[in-house]
Order: sequence, then C-alpha cells, then structure tokens
Amino acid sequence: MLRLRQLLRLLPFLSLILLATMVSATENDKSMNVALAMELLTNDGIDVTTLPNQYEQFVMDLVVQLDATQLDQLRQMADKGNDDAQTVVGLIYSLPNEAGRGQLLSNMVVIPSPEMRNYVDNFKLPVTDLVERDPNTAIEYLEKAAAQENTFAETLLAETIMQKEGSKPDFKASRDYFHRAALKNHIRAQIGLLQVSAILGEDVDPVIMRKIFSEMTGQ
Repeated sequence: MLRLRQLLRLLPFLSLILLATMVSATENDKSMNVALAMELLTNDGIDVTTLPNQYEQFVMDLVVQLDATQLDQLRQMADKGNDDAQTVVGLIYSLPNEAGRGQLLSNMVVIPSPEMRNYVDNFKLPVTDLVERDPNTAIEYLEKAAAQENTFAETLLAETIMQKEGSKPDFKASRDYFHRAALKNHIRAQIGLLQVSAILGEDVDPVIMRKIFSEMTGQ
C-alpha cells in the first residue's frame, strides 16, 4: 500500500482534491477533518513553494480549528524539524488573543493590483485562545521554517518582526524575508514588501514589480 507521501508525488493534484473534500464550507463557516488536514500538510501535500497562496489559506483555515492535543502534536513535529509544523506553531504564537487586534494589513500604503486589493479586502486575521500571543516564541519557530525556505514562514516571520513588542522593529530584516517570499509569488509577501519598502524609502526589486505589473495588465 502506498504511503501518503508517495501517493502525493504520483498525483500532484490530489492535495487540491482532498482540500476540497476536507473543507466543507459556506462563506462564514469552514470545517475541516483536522487530523487528515494535519497529515496532508505535514507530509508535503501542498507545495508551499509553488502554491504559496493556497498553502496560506489552508493553514489559516486549519489553525482556528486545532485543539490543545493537536497543537502538542504539531509542537512535537516542529521540534523534530518539520517546517510545516514549525510554520503552524509559529503562526499560532503570532496571532492576537482578541478580535480586532494585530490587523497588519489595515494600513497598507500602496495596493497597486486588483489581486492585492481583493486580498486586503477579504483579509481576516484569526484569533486564538490556545496560547498567549508571544512574538518571541513565534519568531523562534518561524526562523527554523524560514531556514528551510518555507514561503509562508518567511512572510509570517517578516510580519512578526515588524510587530514585535518592546523593541524597535528591524525593518531591514523584515524586508529581506518579505523579499524572499515575494519572489515566489506570495501575494501577502508582495504587499508587505511594498509597505516596508515605503517605510524604508527603498525601491522594490524590478523582478517583483514586473510580476505585479503583469497581474495588473494581464501581460
């Protein structure tokens, strides 16, 4: 019998099919088979490099449905080096504990493309009561996942560095992580890169600007 990892390598679109069956959804209510979702995610069922935006949505839907036992399982996997688990745990520690807090995208300076505008208009940051928000712990996990080139972890790390309490944000480090993820077509990273580049008064990489221009014009 094929292991899940082997099966997913043979059927590259299986993850998207499973995702559709695992997430039953109305606009305001999404429910997952959490155990299956965790198995799919942590066995490379969704390629974060080639599908960063789908990966992000999957993880954002997953984190609000985890219980304490499942979080412990993810911590154990994270401590063994699984970058997907590191990303999820890092995200959880970066989230606010109250609705309406930490809306990073609410004060964007420039939203040049329709795709970015749509992303911002529909953006809702999850809240969690599983853990107390702890940016330092979030950064510890996200740095490990980013070192393995997990695109979403790079974006989350950039954001968490900008939101770290009690110290001046390291905007240059944040910009570097946004840049890495933006090159891999992560919309959230491209938006963040525009924001932090405006703060620093620096130009955005022409390669990324061409990607944004292409989306704007369809060329």
